Amino acid sequence: MPLLMRADASPVRRFSSWMIVVWIVMLFAALGAVQYLKHADYPYLLASMAVIAVCAGCILQLRWARPTMRVVAWLLALWVLVTTVLMLHQWGDFEVARQHAQSQPQLRELALWLVDRAQRTWEVGLALKIVAIPVLLWLGWKSGQSSVRAKFPPARN
Repeated sequence: MPLLMRADASPVRRFSSWMIVVWIVMLFAALGAVQYLKHADYPYLLASMAVIAVCAGCILQLRWARPTMRVVAWLLALWVLVTTVLMLHQWGDFEVARQHAQSQPQLRELALWLVDRAQRTWEVGLALKIVAIPVLLWLGWKSGQSSVRAKFPPARN
């Protein structure tokens, strides 16, 4: 017996790699929002909430969300590029901190451990930023493709 389907049932969603990236962007924005709220950084909190709203609009396939996501992805890619360059300017700071730690015999072990931990955190952040730049550029490009446009309702005239 064939399965009966309601006439008003929505079509099955197919796997979309760009949608996975949207989810990841939303998760990182939510993580950022928690951090910005914790540190009372309200301009960044508002920006992360806006990114979350745009990502949710894309996930729900709202008409306005796709072109907005293109702009958000490109702006985020630019922002990540700028902050990556700023991070790279701190490259030698860890060696200076190590030298200062060596000059403090009573705190040497703890200070060296803290410098190493800070450097590992910095390296992970830098690696994530380096990966994020092409991914965000790809998302901005992909969200303008006809295959993605077709998934969103057409504009009303």
